Amino acid sequence: MRVSLEFKAAILGTISALASVGLAFATGNMFRPPPQPVPSAGVEALAIPPEGTPAHQGYTLFMMNCAHCHGNDARGDEGPDLHGITKSDARIASMIKNGIKGEMPKFGTKLSDTNVQALIAFVRTLND
Repeated sequence: MRVSLEFKAAILGTISALASVGLAFATGNMFRPPPQPVPSAGVEALAIPPEGTPAHQGYTLFMMNCAHCHGNDARGDEGPDLHGITKSDARIASMIKNGIKGEMPKFGTKLSDTNVQALIAFVRTLND
């Protein structure tokens, strides 16, 4: 049986990808926490809430879902600065779940109510 070069390349690529996943799993890299924010010149890093708290879970969720728009320091980029938010928890939850048309995607199907409350707990730590 003859095997095409394309098939061989596809098999080698799959084996390589599986080996990478296996290595990441074996070394624990698949379960590492999100990267810590790196402050740019003149910007302070976020204070990371203590582990085991809802605010810490919210921080982790923020880094995975929100930082790409609100910035690693939550000071805004594409999305607004989240420091010193004065909106009610109910309004923040609604914005997270339902999004803002043309400005922010909906996260209601991606995040549970517990996740949303954890994000709110984290945002409440951004008081300055």
